[in-house]
Amino acid sequence: RTRQAEDYTTGFYAAESGIELAKARLSEDTGAADTLKETWRDTRTFASEISGWKISVKVTDEESKININKAPQNVLKNLFEKGAGLEGDEASAIADCILDWIDRDDSLHKDGKESDYYEFLADPYPCKNDYFEAPEELMLVNGVTRESFDKIKDIITIYGSGTVNVNTAGAGALIALGLSEEAAAKIISYREGANAKGAGEVPDNVFTDASAIAAVLNQDGGLAEGDSGDLARASSMLGVKSDNFRGVIQGSWGREGRAQNITFVYDRVDKLIKYWREE
Repeated sequence: RTRQAEDYTTGFYAAESGIELAKARLSEDTGAADTLKETWRDTRTFASEISGWKISVKVTDEESKININKAPQNVLKNLFEKGAGLEGDEASAIADCILDWIDRDDSLHKDGKESDYYEFLADPYPCKNDYFEAPEELMLVNGVTRESFDKIKDIITIYGSGTVNVNTAGAGALIALGLSEEAAAKIISYREGANAKGAGEVPDNVFTDASAIAAVLNQDGGLAEGDSGDLARASSMLGVKSDNFRGVIQGSWGREGRAQNITFVYDRVDKLIKYWREE
């Protein structure tokens, strides 16, 4: 038992070393935009071995996702209609319920619910009237099922200012912002053409101004009719930099198959770990 405790402690500190490495990589990144081409993205730079433990770290951008605490009704509706595949009316009602869940009052949105609904359920609880503290809380909101949550969980977050980094966002997040599938694909295709320049320079095919996305894409081959307008409407929720990153550290001790895993979210501006989970 003592040996197991020692091994666990060694594994824990080995995993923690991965966090420090990730923080160092993120602090080195001082470019004008955050992209998927940077060293924090490359898991090969995060592999090491400490006291027999093999450590690897995967870092992803939390601000490539939709912040459910900051998103407006139309974006929340798109999440459940286009992301989870629900009918438009059902998705719109869920969006209203989410807004009622996070606002600080008891006034109802059009199809929303407040405590006078939740407190009369078979297992009653109050409407929170505050921000989500974990994405899984969405399943407490009227209309949100495990099935619909599972379909959108990888494109939502509770971290960041609310803007979505156009340089790192996937198609699902871009479509939730109101872009067409074609426009989302064009943004991703444009980004994938990036080639690194000299040290300290912004790579080619990186968006450095969210308000100029449509102009850049029109120069790169043109947008379909209507996509420029969609981009203009979504521009207030699009950004080019990120401050919050998720790290998943996997540590293994090969001889006995032991594992030590840590998931964390790090704000590199405030230099603060906002989330931590050990497994």
